[in-house]
Amino acid sequence: MGETMGTSQWYYVKDGTQRGPIDESDLSRLIQHGALPPETPVFQDGLGGDWTAANTTGVFPLNATTAPIAQARPPRALIWSMAAALVALLITGVLLFNQQETKSQEALAEQEQKLFLLTQELASNTEVLGKHQNELDNTQNTTDLLDVENAQLKAQIDALTTNLNKASGDLEALQTTAKNMQSQFAQTSTLYAQSKDQLKILETQANAQAEENKQLQTQLQAQRNNPGAGNAQTAAQLRAALSALNSANQKVDLLTRQLAQVGRPSPAAPSPPPVVTHLIPSVLTAPAPPRPIAVKPPTTPGASEPIGSVVTVDARAGFAVINIGTRHGVKKNDRFIVKSKTTGLYVGTLRISNSMEEVAAADLGRLPIQTLTPGDTLHPIAP
Repeated sequence: MGETMGTSQWYYVKDGTQRGPIDESDLSRLIQHGALPPETPVFQDGLGGDWTAANTTGVFPLNATTAPIAQARPPRALIWSMAAALVALLITGVLLFNQQETKSQEALAEQEQKLFLLTQELASNTEVLGKHQNELDNTQNTTDLLDVENAQLKAQIDALTTNLNKASGDLEALQTTAKNMQSQFAQTSTLYAQSKDQLKILETQANAQAEENKQLQTQLQAQRNNPGAGNAQTAAQLRAALSALNSANQKVDLLTRQLAQVGRPSPAAPSPPPVVTHLIPSVLTAPAPPRPIAVKPPTTPGASEPIGSVVTVDARAGFAVINIGTRHGVKKNDRFIVKSKTTGLYVGTLRISNSMEEVAAADLGRLPIQTLTPGDTLHPIAP
């Protein structure tokens, strides 16, 4: 048995409490000296994990050892001394064993406390980890939503940028149109000022011609009042007066038409006197003066579709505005036939005096301003 005993560690049960680990030699002495009964349950990893009685392991004493019968009995004092030493040794061993067992139990309790604390910490860390995982999932969801919102905002920004560029282009086009309209307005104002100056000149000429016409009528009336003068000198004077009167009538008619061109009514002038053909039958036979020729429509090979229309008629400036310009091929001095918008009949002709991009100004010429109204249609003159 001495060969099998060594320094391996054992566990044992005392008073219902597990003790150990303890060296194999120390456990053997406890059983041998009666501190533990031989059937004390013991345990070692090599025994398969089951508790077994110490006296059945073949390692520990089967019974407590009694003192051998000596051939020669030692002295009593020696026996008591040895007993006292053995008791002291036993007490010391028991105290050491109890102290070691207490320390082991305290260390075990401390380890259990640490394990409990670690278990609680692990549970707390697991809970915190779950919360962090939930926060991470929420953050990921928020990130996905932000990505969608960012994409939508980018699309809106792109659309706004496109609309802004389009609006900038429209603004530039409007600015260009405004500049063109300002230029056209300046040209129209210049034409209006020129027409006013021409109007003043024509009014002066018309007044002077009316006064001359009045003098000629006075002379003619004087000749009528003296029909007895039948000599050749009187006849020559009558011819000259008649010719001058007819010439004056033609000038007045021409000035009247020119005044109509600048949009102002002609100055008050006496009606032309009847043409005198027989002042003195036996002395003078004068030819009838020529009458103004009525305006006839230009010869056209056939009816044509309208290419434009009259927009407005300026009676004061003496011109009309039509809705076609240089963009439509209209240029200065072009002439167009005008037809009534209501009857479709010929009204007269217009001559272009100034052409702009979208509109043009036309002189009224011989066209009486009362017969021209906005909406009348324009037709080309066939070559």
